[in-house]
Amino acid sequence: MTPVQNIPHLTPARLQKRRATYFALVLLTTLAGAWLMTDFLLHTGNGLNGLEIAMVVVFTPLFYQLATGFWLAIMGVYIKAARTPDPLDLTNSLKPEEHAARLDGSVGIIMPVYNEDVTRVFEGLRVIFQSLEKTGHLKNFDFFVLSDSDSPNKWIEEETAWLELCKQLNAFGKIFYRKRRKPINRKSGNVSDFCRRWGKKYRYMIVLDADSVMSGETMVQMTRIMDKHPAIGILQTAPRVFGAETLFGRVMQFAGALYGGPFMAGLNYMQMGDATFWGHNAIIRLAPFIEYCALPELPGKEPFGGRILSHDFVEAALMRKAGWYVFLLPVTEGSYEEGPTTLLDTLKRDRRWCQGNMQHIWLLFAKGWKPISRLNFLHGILSYVASPLWFLFLIIATILAGMKQFTFSMDRPSGAILLVLTLVLLFVPKLVIMLVEMCRKDVRREYGGAGRVMLRCFVDTIFFSLLAPILMIFHSKFVIYTLTGRGVKWAAQRRKADGSSDWQESIQNFAGVTMMALLWMAIAITQSPTFFFWILPVLLGIACSIPFSIISSSDLWRDKLFFTREEIDKPFVIAQLQENFAKAQQRSKPLMRLADHYGLMQSILDPYINALHVGLLRQRQRATPESREYLENLRKRLLRDGPAALNSREVKALMYDPDIMLRLHYDLWSSTRQELHPWWELAIRQYNIITYEPTTPLAQ
Repeated sequence: MTPVQNIPHLTPARLQKRRATYFALVLLTTLAGAWLMTDFLLHTGNGLNGLEIAMVVVFTPLFYQLATGFWLAIMGVYIKAARTPDPLDLTNSLKPEEHAARLDGSVGIIMPVYNEDVTRVFEGLRVIFQSLEKTGHLKNFDFFVLSDSDSPNKWIEEETAWLELCKQLNAFGKIFYRKRRKPINRKSGNVSDFCRRWGKKYRYMIVLDADSVMSGETMVQMTRIMDKHPAIGILQTAPRVFGAETLFGRVMQFAGALYGGPFMAGLNYMQMGDATFWGHNAIIRLAPFIEYCALPELPGKEPFGGRILSHDFVEAALMRKAGWYVFLLPVTEGSYEEGPTTLLDTLKRDRRWCQGNMQHIWLLFAKGWKPISRLNFLHGILSYVASPLWFLFLIIATILAGMKQFTFSMDRPSGAILLVLTLVLLFVPKLVIMLVEMCRKDVRREYGGAGRVMLRCFVDTIFFSLLAPILMIFHSKFVIYTLTGRGVKWAAQRRKADGSSDWQESIQNFAGVTMMALLWMAIAITQSPTFFFWILPVLLGIACSIPFSIISSSDLWRDKLFFTREEIDKPFVIAQLQENFAKAQQRSKPLMRLADHYGLMQSILDPYINALHVGLLRQRQRATPESREYLENLRKRLLRDGPAALNSREVKALMYDPDIMLRLHYDLWSSTRQELHPWWELAIRQYNIITYEPTTPLAQ
């Protein structure tokens, strides 16, 4: 299968002009930085020694990374400020009559989940469903919740939530739920399973994360764009962050809202049809995805080998390798996600992302990739490798500052120019974007006024100045862990904060690096006062990591700073989601003594949920006498000794067998109290004293 046509305006001449301009500017800036650093080191000592050469080598990729971000932002500002829209911004590609045309394509909307907040997942699906219903095109879309949850509580809660949602929306045959027995390859494996089972039924697939929400208008627009441009294989939106409650989350949310638009416009300017895929809030043409984007197992064992963690980058590269375009759709509304709530949550996520990006070293030099796909791999690797390079740069600088023949001084013009150039690359894009946004007529609708924009930009500059060195230290550790063969376990992401980070957890994670920073400060001040003040901004952030983690995880600033459009003028999907979620949170919770095994209790004790659970299970193939005896022994132990007597694997073995689940339900309601463990007596008593509804947990 091959693309049937090219994208209008995506001509070789335009492509060469744009990329030649961008890469020439990046290369010249990088060479200028490397030359200035070399000249500075040449005149601060007696020529270049081995350490100074190493410093230049380490410095150059770091400066390249600064240059790429700077020019992406500047080009993005230019594109957004231009009087004529960018012809390769596909948000402008539909004609007025095409917006009203009938949709022909069928779309499967999939949401892989793993031990997520079930209420958030299904309330998110509810508002997406209702938003699509308002567009009049709901008939073209089906929904799939693809669960790999290994918690019995989550499993049963997902099943009951699915059934209730289908009943309330009259959505049977539109919203589907599947629980995999074996979570092979996690999310990518779940997506592959969907493609094998249902892929041929749909022309497109929209992939959502558990914290994603998209408007029906945006989904319909994406489908229309894919219909109009049959050569596009993947269309990726740039989701805006919403719903942050902690200071950490709100600063990230504000930064994404303010700076994200120009950066995405600049990224689209450079990548054009060679964009990457971020794994969610994107629409995919299923036929070429199924044919060309199957993921191979990497040679060797984890962390470099085995299953591919950052599968989205690889799928985009495979799609481009097959000749299909991958485009970024830089929409400013209609595509949303939630972000990490605390510094600790961000580091836990980055640990997994680091290993996934480092795996791409295998793929970087493989044959057949498009040049920009190869560059996307390189930038993904560099986003983490830059941290140990920066750390090594600081170590070399500290050693040089202590050498008698080395004079750490900014008297040399090249040193002063390099310092100014570095500050320009770091801060001018933010300043330019801030000034542009302050001049907009709708700045009050977007951010609450020009004065608030200026104040928040000042605060977020301090925030990121403290955050960057902390990330540098931990990303360096993550890279070292990966290089030394220490893999990661898959963990569910915490989507909502519980108020603040735990002091003990913050101290355990940051005490070591705090002591290192304080010791480094003491060494620096004894070597050279000039060097001390040069390195102080970096070490200060690391030294303050414990209070930074605690303060930034607080929700004290929730109603005072960092408002964005999604809070001032809430879109329907966000307003409805937050209203529904707040109501759902008021439901009573299960009795504490029952909470750990509440899902198992519901699936056995409640006739309604037992019938639902058994109905959703696939019938077992003919069981061997040994397996039947094993399950019978587990059943007897569960009734006699209670759920605590079984481990997680044994509980799931029972819950996967429909015959055993029916037998357990009969046993509980026909046995005498003397035959049951006291835990079951408590469960039955609580069940009998309340008016039970399947979606309402037992009251305290």
